[in-house]
Amino acid sequence: MSGVAEKKKDAFKRLRTVTILLAVLAIACGALAFFSDQRVKEDVVAQKAAVEQKNAELTAQHDQAVAEYNAGQQKAQDSIPRPQPAASGWDVLDLSAFPLSSGKEVTATRAEVLSGGMLLLNRWHSIPGDFPEGNIVSVNSVTRNIPVSGSSVKLFPAAISALEKMLSAAAQEGLENYLLEEGYRTMAAQTESYQKEAAKYENRYSGNALIDRVTQSVNYPGTSEYQSGLSFRITRWHKDDSAFNSEKFETTAHSDWLLEHGWEYGFVFRFPVLGYPNETVTDKSFKTGEAKKLRVFRYVGVENAAVMHLKDFCMEEYIEYLIAHPHIAVYQDGALKYEIVRQEGGTTAEDVTVSVPQNAASVSVSCDNTGGIIIAVSY
Repeated sequence: MSGVAEKKKDAFKRLRTVTILLAVLAIACGALAFFSDQRVKEDVVAQKAAVEQKNAELTAQHDQAVAEYNAGQQKAQDSIPRPQPAASGWDVLDLSAFPLSSGKEVTATRAEVLSGGMLLLNRWHSIPGDFPEGNIVSVNSVTRNIPVSGSSVKLFPAAISALEKMLSAAAQEGLENYLLEEGYRTMAAQTESYQKEAAKYENRYSGNALIDRVTQSVNYPGTSEYQSGLSFRITRWHKDDSAFNSEKFETTAHSDWLLEHGWEYGFVFRFPVLGYPNETVTDKSFKTGEAKKLRVFRYVGVENAAVMHLKDFCMEEYIEYLIAHPHIAVYQDGALKYEIVRQEGGTTAEDVTVSVPQNAASVSVSCDNTGGIIIAVSY
């Protein structure tokens, strides 16, 4: 029995030894895992710090490069002599190499931007879907100083105010009895006119051919200048003078005065064609897309009208000019009168905030409907 007991005792010792060894091994493995995890964490921290340091170095290098580039640009700009205006008369200068100075911020609502004067409408540019038609009002509801053919003649208030000033100035020179025949035309009215014209040719044309034929007489809905709320057709009329009324408007002093002085109040003749409305007018139909003889005047604001008059531009040419020369200045007798800047943007239904000189007397912001915003500053 003693032999058996000894064997059991030896087996127990071996089991206890193995257990102790396994426990020691487990503790060693745990310790190794702990220290390995700590090492990994320390490596991660070290790597993160190295990355952050490298990023900081790269950022510093980038900032230095940008600063050097800007300094070089500024130096190059400073080396460009600022153009000087003529000492007398009107002068338009290209200041595109020089930024518009900042001093104060001006915010224009989307409605103000769309009615600011420079919204281009023609066969290639149609009226935006969020056009603020509700802001257009009857001329009679604003003033009785503008003769109209009826209460249905409507415009944006800014155009009415400028028109009243213009006709008052004409009256002071003995030119009275102007009459507004038509102003704003609704989409429904333009569509009705288009459909009536289309009905005449539907048996002979279809598709694009029909559109081409109809638009020789009536603009496609959404592309008529009358839909801008800034344009009108004008004539002259006296209730007691049939001879006065029957004379062609474009042959009268009333027409000549508007062509000569309208720009001083922010108006331009919208569709110049060769020899119309008088022999001094150059043809712009290749730009406007409109060859019909339309007696349409358009409010664009005094700043824009001044440049269009001085450069003999139609609206399309003027916008192209601003795209090529995005900062221009207008001087009179060497004194700064207006600055005009075109910026990309204005295609979203959002308000627009612009920075302008502190001494700006007035600022208008207008969407040009070609992807840009036109900022016009008066001093």
